[in-house]
Amino acid sequence: MRYIKIAAFVFAAVLATATLSRAQDMKDMKGMSMSNDKGEKSTTIQGEVIDMACYMTKGERGAAHAECAQACINSGLPVGLLDKSGHVYLCMTSTHKSANSMLVQYAAKQVKVTGTVYKKGGMDLLAVNKVEPLDSGTSQK
Repeated sequence: MRYIKIAAFVFAAVLATATLSRAQDMKDMKGMSMSNDKGEKSTTIQGEVIDMACYMTKGERGAAHAECAQACINSGLPVGLLDKSGHVYLCMTSTHKSANSMLVQYAAKQVKVTGTVYKKGGMDLLAVNKVEPLDSGTSQK
């Protein structure tokens, strides 16, 4: 649990720094809709649901990390999707809300997520519309 607190602190510090450095980007995004009402193309991505704090700070993922990932996601830490090529997407919903409640039940499992991908400043955001479990139900480490 101590490592979770340390990881959360480190992740929060990194996120705060990135947020401050992207203030202009946020001004540019003001009024931007995250929904598909403007013709953005929806896509489907398969991958493992990860808690961003443990994955980014320690590389933790997979079935052995499922319980911790659920605890981190339930506590409000950011959730992501790791595809099989190793690419990570930060997840949120298309309604400007956290995707945590949609994805927590799939922590450390393989899923198929349908949504819209937004790319800016080296980060990929996946606005989640639909989540489906894959048949395997588990992930590889």
